[in-house]
Amino acid sequence: MEASHPDLGSILFFALLSFALLIAGWKKGFFHFQPEKIWTVPLRWFHIVIVFAIYFLTSLYLARTFATFFQSFASKPLSQLKYISWVNLFNSCSIAFLLILFLLWLPISIRKGIWKREKTSFKKDLFSTLITYLLSFPLVSFVNNLLDFFLYTIFHIHAVPDQLAVYYLKMTFGHPIYFTIAILSIIFFAPFIEELIFRGFLQSFIRQHLQSKQAIIITSVLFALFHYAPEQGLANITIVGSLFILSLFIGFIYEKRGSLIAPMMLHSLFNSMSILHLYLLNEMPKGTSL
Repeated sequence: MEASHPDLGSILFFALLSFALLIAGWKKGFFHFQPEKIWTVPLRWFHIVIVFAIYFLTSLYLARTFATFFQSFASKPLSQLKYISWVNLFNSCSIAFLLILFLLWLPISIRKGIWKREKTSFKKDLFSTLITYLLSFPLVSFVNNLLDFFLYTIFHIHAVPDQLAVYYLKMTFGHPIYFTIAILSIIFFAPFIEELIFRGFLQSFIRQHLQSKQAIIITSVLFALFHYAPEQGLANITIVGSLFILSLFIGFIYEKRGSLIAPMMLHSLFNSMSILHLYLLNEMPKGTSL
């Protein structure tokens, strides 16, 4: 993907906008943490191992088995788009199904602690999600622009490869069925799976041993590194860096709301805006990632 010369004006604009919005949010008390809450979700280390094993083993083996099975019944060689779409959908459905089964198998105290720790409402979760999006987008965009400028200035990078998800999404344009499958994977399955694993399980587990801020930071580092891909080359610097900032906000809203619905909606909203921008303008908006 061709990368235009990073605009210093855009960097300054997003820096000032994010600073103004974050100060306003702070003064309005949006970022206020109540005195460190004492809450624990009785998770153990092997619970974390199991959810990550479900993700990686399903992606590596079950999806591969399905791909082989699917190819064997095809009357003719499948196109790359059809192959990727159905395998990706099967993989996402399988991971989500196995995670739900595991969640249902756990004691109710763990399920409640992960899914909805406190009394809340969908309307309040939605409102917090929208406010968090407005506060986070300019800062994530600033970091994204700044890292792009770093790549351009230091490494003289004029073109970076598309993310794998972006490459796949572009392939589906003009193919309604596969575009719908891609949207389901990116807007529904990805937020559900990733937030259940990273916020619901991992952040809750770390929160037992550290304070909320440390748990959010550590989880965000791991979440950002989770999206590293060798195929993306030096573009990983921008992708991982901006995702770390985004993840801080996602982790924050999970801590603030005590509900997994809010971080899932925020993650889905970012992905939705990315798809819309990519479909209409054929490029990813600054500060977003799929």
